[in-house]
Amino acid sequence: MRRRSSAMTDETSMKTSAKLLSLCPEVLTAWNHRREAIERGEETRGGDADADASTSARDEWWREELALSESALKNNPKSYPSWYHRKWVIERLIREMGAEDSRARETLAREEALCATSLNADDRNFHCWSYRAFIARALGKTSEEELVYTMTKIENNFSNYSAWHYRSAILEAAGEARRVETLAREFELVSNAFYTEPEDQSAWMYHRWLVSRARALECASEREALLESALETCREVSELEPECKWPLLARVSLGDEKSDELYDRLVTIDPARSGYYRDVIASRCA
Repeated sequence: MRRRSSAMTDETSMKTSAKLLSLCPEVLTAWNHRREAIERGEETRGGDADADASTSARDEWWREELALSESALKNNPKSYPSWYHRKWVIERLIREMGAEDSRARETLAREEALCATSLNADDRNFHCWSYRAFIARALGKTSEEELVYTMTKIENNFSNYSAWHYRSAILEAAGEARRVETLAREFELVSNAFYTEPEDQSAWMYHRWLVSRARALECASEREALLESALETCREVSELEPECKWPLLARVSLGDEKSDELYDRLVTIDPARSGYYRDVIASRCA
């Protein structure tokens, strides 16, 4: 009787929380309540003598949860609790079925498509990018496949900081960020963005990351060659776009011999931060 009463209570609370979350997906307590109820249900089914009677419910619970979180994400595509719940559901689904199960593979493919749709609507939704990385790992996507995907997003929008960041994470995870050939290729890639949209911050932030990785190279000749090439590119961009601050900042960080003159120019073209530049100039003269 107690087990049946508990099940009825959970069923009622699940319906209530679903209504609440359809109105406001940010109620983290409601998502937590659903997860606890699902776990209690699994424990109950595990001790049920008539296991076959609960097979359908055990196999189908995740469909309802994915549908609910998808509905919530339509209301708020950047709802952290909704994305987290979706990941939790997929993790349990894989644990129950195995990543190679046909239904699991079909669901993962659908999740990948959902991410693509979400990122087409907002290609800088970092919640979705994080979830897509999780799905890509579950599907066994290679780093090459993921780099191709980031490239398509970057080509559509050079200002897609999330795609640039995801690209750096892939290269780090694959150990490619320590290879001079990879870094040279990425410097060439990001330079194309400079010449197309020099005022966009995203590519310059990626360039800053590349410089940090180039400086970590063990081979001095490879390191110096990469950094000198990067500096020369920044000089060319600053000549083409004399009122753009980003190539000047990059030149300063790369140790351009005209750094004092560059800071003076930055005071003029970036007045919002002129105080900072003057402090730098004063410290360099001290």
